[in-house]
Amino acid sequence: MFVQYPTYLNTLENIQDLSRINLTSLPDNSLFALWRPAYHFASPNSWMNDPCGPLYDPATQNYHLYYQVQPAYVQWGNISWGHAKSKDMIFWEDVTSWQGYDYVTLAPGIGNKYSILGVFTGATLPVPASSNITNSTITVIYTSVQYLPISWNGPYIKESETQSLAMSYDGGITYQHYVNNPILRSPPEGMDITGWRDPKFEQWSEMDIVLYGSDQGHYYMTISSGIRDVGPRLLIYQASANDLTNWTYLGPLISVPGNYTLNEQWSGSLGYNFEVSNVFSLVEKAIDGGDNQTAHIFATLGTEGGNTTLHPSPQWSVWIQGDLTKIKNTSATMNIIASGVADWGDTYALNSFYDSKQDRRIFYGWVKEAHRNYGQRAFGYNGQITLPREVFVQVYKNVVNIHESISQPGPWTVIPSGQGTYTCKTLGIRPINEVINLRQNSSYLALMSQTFDQSTDFVRSTTTSSFKENRNNSKIITFSHFLTSKKLMKAYIDEMSLRRQQCQRIFH
Repeated sequence: MFVQYPTYLNTLENIQDLSRINLTSLPDNSLFALWRPAYHFASPNSWMNDPCGPLYDPATQNYHLYYQVQPAYVQWGNISWGHAKSKDMIFWEDVTSWQGYDYVTLAPGIGNKYSILGVFTGATLPVPASSNITNSTITVIYTSVQYLPISWNGPYIKESETQSLAMSYDGGITYQHYVNNPILRSPPEGMDITGWRDPKFEQWSEMDIVLYGSDQGHYYMTISSGIRDVGPRLLIYQASANDLTNWTYLGPLISVPGNYTLNEQWSGSLGYNFEVSNVFSLVEKAIDGGDNQTAHIFATLGTEGGNTTLHPSPQWSVWIQGDLTKIKNTSATMNIIASGVADWGDTYALNSFYDSKQDRRIFYGWVKEAHRNYGQRAFGYNGQITLPREVFVQVYKNVVNIHESISQPGPWTVIPSGQGTYTCKTLGIRPINEVINLRQNSSYLALMSQTFDQSTDFVRSTTTSSFKENRNNSKIITFSHFLTSKKLMKAYIDEMSLRRQQCQRIFH
């Protein structure tokens, strides 16, 4: 059916009417355009969660963002991969369109019987899967699901999760599944696992140097996991650049006891099972106080079952820094030397890619809806993606250790630098420049806090750095602001208007 939008529910003038309405009684999609995110990336409709396989493709100069989606419904299930592309990570185009199921690139059971119940999170790279392929390709490795339910604190069904591969020959628009999927059928023998999913693969010269003394060009893949009643594990595999269909298990890269934390106040909880984990190296940059040569090894981890004393959810987004130690001449472990919380809010399933265009690592994350499923059918959407964030090594020099605060382990490493001061290093996170530049040529409407019935409005021009004040008997205490980008909002309003007229919804 085509959506009918009650006018009184989709105008801000009548927003107070909703306080007297049971949102669960409203028609499907009747609130679709009212509060829909204006500048966060979101699927055309329905449920969405983890960002999957973000990448930059030099061949087409396109950025790609895949994501988990349940087409045509607003709760988790039937997990597929939606897909959009962009030139700047600000304005996105659904592939091949936003209508119907056109934006779905990977769907359960299509081309791979092992994914009949879901295409879970994975990774992509603009590289061929083998040396026999010479044309430009994009390779994806993802978790294929054939049995449910899957839960870290419930019984694990053997071969419910396998790892599969597919290749794209048209710039990531369509994929052909590897005929001998799955490329990994089961977790290591003898492990009573809590999960085995979300592969992430990249070349990693630092690991090559630890294992072989020089960069050998190997690819390394991590799979998020855990051992029941023991603790979470990040498992690592290795493959030759000539054949990404053939992976060898090296061992656990990260092993900690259940609900481990380096610092309860600052470091979050590593829970009992890992999900959507990324391991990467970052070189210090002078612009951030670094020396342009020292490399640091980090991992971001989605953790399940974590302590909720300082966090509203048992799902944490945590980062750790570590040193690699070679073991048994065949593998290495990552010893934790620093750990922090990547996002203290509701963001989960952080997933990254290396942007070769501007030499930076960029993360996306999944943001849950604040309504917590209340009235979700009326909204017609559920979930969104964070703004893109760059991570980097932040170096602070001449730090004074007041009250011995930095003597304890936490989200930092500390080096004495003489005269009673220290150099502190940590993982920095900031919006990418493309997001920051959106504030240029924009206006800010500052809604002033008020005492009794008094209020003041300010409008600030970023081009002239001037303020215009409309003040009527007000007493100013504090103020906040929000960004209104005319170009961005016009594009959003036009798109919402089109979707309200044409989009068709199917709920079951």
